[in-house]
Amino acid sequence: MRRLPRPHNLTILLPGALLTLLAGAMCLWPPSLAVSLEGKIYDSFLRSVPHRPVADSVTVVDLDEASLESLGQWPWPRYRVARLLEKIREGGAAAVGLDMVFAEPDRTSLGLLSGEIRRDLGASIGLAGLPPEALYTDQALAETLAGGPFVLGYQFDFDASRGESCVLHPLRAAVRSGGGADGAATFFDAPGVVCNLPVLAQAAGSSGFFNVAPDPDGVLRRVPLVIRHRGILYPNLALAVYLRARGGDVGLETGPEGVEALLLEGRRIPLDRRGNLLVNYRGRRHTFPHLSAAALLEGTADPAALKGKMVILGTTAAGLKEIRTTPLESTQPGVEIQATVMDNLLTGDPIAMPRWARGLQIILVLVPGFLLTALLARSRAIWGLAAVIPSIAGIWLGSYWLLAHRQVFLPPLLPVSTLLLVFLLLTSLRFLQADREVRERTRKLALTQGAIIQSLAALAETRHHETGGHIQRTRHYLRVLAKRLQDHPRFRHYLEDAAIDLLFRLAPLHDIGKVGVPDQILLKPGQLTPEEFEEMKRHTLYGSETIRLAKSLLGEESFLQMADEIALSHHERWDGTGYPRGLKEDEIPIPGRLMAVADVYDAIIHDRGYQVALSHEEAVRVMLEERGTHFDPDALDAFLEVQEEFRQIAVRFRGSGAGVAPEPPAGS
Repeated sequence: MRRLPRPHNLTILLPGALLTLLAGAMCLWPPSLAVSLEGKIYDSFLRSVPHRPVADSVTVVDLDEASLESLGQWPWPRYRVARLLEKIREGGAAAVGLDMVFAEPDRTSLGLLSGEIRRDLGASIGLAGLPPEALYTDQALAETLAGGPFVLGYQFDFDASRGESCVLHPLRAAVRSGGGADGAATFFDAPGVVCNLPVLAQAAGSSGFFNVAPDPDGVLRRVPLVIRHRGILYPNLALAVYLRARGGDVGLETGPEGVEALLLEGRRIPLDRRGNLLVNYRGRRHTFPHLSAAALLEGTADPAALKGKMVILGTTAAGLKEIRTTPLESTQPGVEIQATVMDNLLTGDPIAMPRWARGLQIILVLVPGFLLTALLARSRAIWGLAAVIPSIAGIWLGSYWLLAHRQVFLPPLLPVSTLLLVFLLLTSLRFLQADREVRERTRKLALTQGAIIQSLAALAETRHHETGGHIQRTRHYLRVLAKRLQDHPRFRHYLEDAAIDLLFRLAPLHDIGKVGVPDQILLKPGQLTPEEFEEMKRHTLYGSETIRLAKSLLGEESFLQMADEIALSHHERWDGTGYPRGLKEDEIPIPGRLMAVADVYDAIIHDRGYQVALSHEEAVRVMLEERGTHFDPDALDAFLEVQEEFRQIAVRFRGSGAGVAPEPPAGS
């Protein structure tokens, strides 16, 4: 058997290639939706990969709920902060970062407070005998800070230009350009800053910003390590603490698209083009060791927990609103994020998205996309599916493996989406093409069937010149009757639209067997003798044999099966007295029962050589008398309901002649 033609290759290749190229362009200029979805995939991967244990070098001193409950609400008097810092220093901390800012003088300082009371109320407070640290708390804190090793925190303001008198500590780093424009120009540029009191900043001698910038979906995945302010680069608080504790040379590596990496003690820390570190989170809350600030002040904490550690002082108390959403935790305290950044700098394993990863992503979009397009243009969809499933699994698992074992995130969204969309688009196009081809073959088959039917019907017309009009009228009668019965419980299973259409086209073959009847019988103007009538009745068998011969060539399920039933059974009677087989009631095929109504009606209302035509009303009366004997009762009832349409059909095709129905001899 000849195989079906393949779809036109160009109509498959062109859409597949264009869709693949579009996906490749989206790798270079990703839309916001793709960026958001890639972020969700990244979060899912990061939650499921094995997490490296934290380095035993970072500790959090926590202004926790217990500390606030024991020592009062925040902010505390700065002499108390100074005492806390002294406790941390005595514990042997290598460096201490303060995840807070002291932007204004301490209102609890008694020296300042007494001056305000004297100004506002005209009263004096006796301060004699009070310790100096209570009188001037900012000075007390400055003296503690001067003893080191402390790093103050501050926050850049990107909305307003302020902080001209601030004392900040720049990042002393060599910038190594990798070509192209000034890569350092891509750093975040802040016009203003909210900083510490100058007396405190000068005393500390080191500081760093604690700005963080969540992604548009509110999840904090990246933390800026360097920000530009008035043309000078400044370090993040975690980086400043690291440098205070470890020292060493610092450099920045830039490329054509912007910042690429931080060079720290000979190690390369990957950054994005804006100077952000993609944080490799270690776990959920309290992943790092925590010491309560109150426990340190009260002397109940283990001082060995701070020995040689880099310490970050901040709060996990929910009321102070230092809470962020991260890939691993919906409520991660900001101080723990700073601790995580320090740990990433220590171990040198933050997540990277290097330039080569984008190139590999484009390759994973274009190459599989083009190969799948070529495959679907030449092969069945099942082979495309067999290629798509392992490809998607390989890309997805490969991306996961890179993140888990190489700390490199290669977004799998666009490569996987490209394969899925190319497969769905091209298989849909193939389906539409195949559907058009099937409909075209069906149309041609219908034309072929019509030609076969007309050719066979023409045989009958060559034997009797009055057959043509009879064919036209009976086929239209048959369609009207079938449509009336379409919803009838006894007929609805059979009379679908396609079956009614086929009945209409096959009706002309009901008298095809008359080509086998001798002319002296077929064209006899008078009544037939009993012997002649028996021969005339054989036209049903001749017609069936002719159709079955054609049917044997086309197959048992061919459209001619219905034609065989029409030709063989349209002279059967409901009471079993018909011919050729004497079938009765539901033994008679439905096409034969309906054709009997149409054939008899047309024979009655037209002249025959032995009988004058009757009027429509008389024909209806005659047929009604045959209800339940000659005709299926339900079929005749339907005829009575559409008799006016029968009359109109007879008028429309009047003058074409009537078929010669075999007439039994007189008295039979």
